[in-house]
Amino acid sequence: MSETTLVQETLSLEGADPCQILVLYEDAVAHDVAMEVCGRVLAHFEAELAFAFSFWKFKDLDNPVLAHWAAEAVARADVMLFSLPGHELSPEIMNWLDMCVQARTKAEGALAVMVTEHREMDPVAETLLSRLQFAAHRLRMDFLPLLPEVAGARFGISANPSPAWMGEAREEAGSSHWGLNE
Repeated sequence: MSETTLVQETLSLEGADPCQILVLYEDAVAHDVAMEVCGRVLAHFEAELAFAFSFWKFKDLDNPVLAHWAAEAVARADVMLFSLPGHELSPEIMNWLDMCVQARTKAEGALAVMVTEHREMDPVAETLLSRLQFAAHRLRMDFLPLLPEVAGARFGISANPSPAWMGEAREEAGSSHWGLNE
């Protein structure tokens, strides 16, 4: 009988592709919340993963050059983190997300949403989450809503996008992504 030897290998992070995290935020409060989350992720995983963070304020996306560079960052992002109050996104941000769908080159990732303020059963926040869930599907990303706890609050986020959106999503190239949401 031969003896089994356990060999533990330590992987060097030097030269490793970093986990690309793109943060989009609306205001100073949303920025601070996103920074806390990024700090916790970094503290928890820094021994296992290298990270590259980029931060974009929604207002920056009004500038066509900055919007283009942000869309290029989305193309390579492993995680997109939206940090915002629970109100509807502007049409400009929704148009920018459409541009990101065209630019996206990765076949997987996660779109996380941090709602910094919401009230119990707020239909506006539910609509926001539903739209971002659909955007995640189109970007071939898993959807992760990260909501502050409100007693009795339940947001109607399903594992699949709204049936009205399914036809459009099926027609897009590369929509065969299998992840948490499918």
